[in-house]
Amino acid sequence: MRIAVEGQGPGRTTIAGHGLWRIQSDALIPVDRAWAGPLTVLVPSEKILTVVIDLPFASRRQRIQAAPYALEGVIAEPLDQVHVALGTEVSPRRHLCAVVRHSLMRDWVTLLTRAGLERCILLPDALALPEPPPGSWRVAIERQRAVVRTDDGGGFAVEVAALPAAWEAGGRPTLIAEGDPLPEVMREGVREVSLEMEGGSRPSIVAPPVDLRQGLYAAQRTEAGSPWKIVGQVAVLGVVAHLGLVALDTLALLGMADRREAETRRLIAERQPGLEASPDLVAAVDQIAPAAVGGDGPFARLFGRTSRALTGQPLAYRAISYGATGSLTLAITAVDVAAVDGAVAALARAAIPARSALDPVAVGTLAPNGVNAVITLQPAGTAR
Repeated sequence: MRIAVEGQGPGRTTIAGHGLWRIQSDALIPVDRAWAGPLTVLVPSEKILTVVIDLPFASRRQRIQAAPYALEGVIAEPLDQVHVALGTEVSPRRHLCAVVRHSLMRDWVTLLTRAGLERCILLPDALALPEPPPGSWRVAIERQRAVVRTDDGGGFAVEVAALPAAWEAGGRPTLIAEGDPLPEVMREGVREVSLEMEGGSRPSIVAPPVDLRQGLYAAQRTEAGSPWKIVGQVAVLGVVAHLGLVALDTLALLGMADRREAETRRLIAERQPGLEASPDLVAAVDQIAPAAVGGDGPFARLFGRTSRALTGQPLAYRAISYGATGSLTLAITAVDVAAVDGAVAALARAAIPARSALDPVAVGTLAPNGVNAVITLQPAGTAR
């Protein structure tokens, strides 16, 4: 890798620990050595997906945990191959997120470490542009490259030739143009021309919309300098992802486990007073299910097969939900993750398609008596 050099020390190349820099190809080059803001390195937005998503969770920790799975339907790559960085809240409960490949982040961190910039802010260059007013895009063009900041707080970069198509797809927003001229077809959308950013994008705010240096790549974790540590941590993330933490519908269950149980017990009480106090919700529902669905409806058939398949499994049932589409959801507590997998395997042996996920109420933590999880039985499981 090539590095813009200001000084050298034994074992590595160092540059001044201040200013505004840019990673371009495999080189670290200066943009503004007199930059008065925090040490910032811009990275090419072509390599990064920035998107605004709903994250209606109380704490930042919960939002960080939920963000990758909320993005599953947006990104085409497996979750264990990408790094998701949580950004600012752009509107109530809506947050900016940035997605980049782990392999690329490792290359960038290595470059920064060699240059002595371990504690810099790593910012997608599209987000260095000032955010435009509602209904507008801010566009900076230089050397046939267009960098765009959108009014929802996100941004992207494309070749100028691809910019008109992106503009059309975005609903032809009003344009605030900077730098080189826009394509002729977009001139009608120009509201104003600005020279603020002449010569390249420079952040106009001190607090970055998103800093890629978080999680595995936070500055305090890179000082050890061991790429194998990062590889190991990524592998652990991959294992967690494959446990089933990719079900977007389970995100809606956050904070609702107690309410699900209370609602289930209320419905039981309506049909058979006194039975709602049973510590075994599955047994209680099993007693009233035939009467509730007319004796042999799809719920009774599916629930009966499920009960038989899970007999003897080391599970405790906290709540049961039956959807209009025929899906059955079991909120459970298992002794460990292996027990959750064993329950799914038992259902598979009974020809009941199912998938599991750690319950978002307790993602990353253990329940008092094991692991909280959700098992969702697919509508196809009602056949037979």
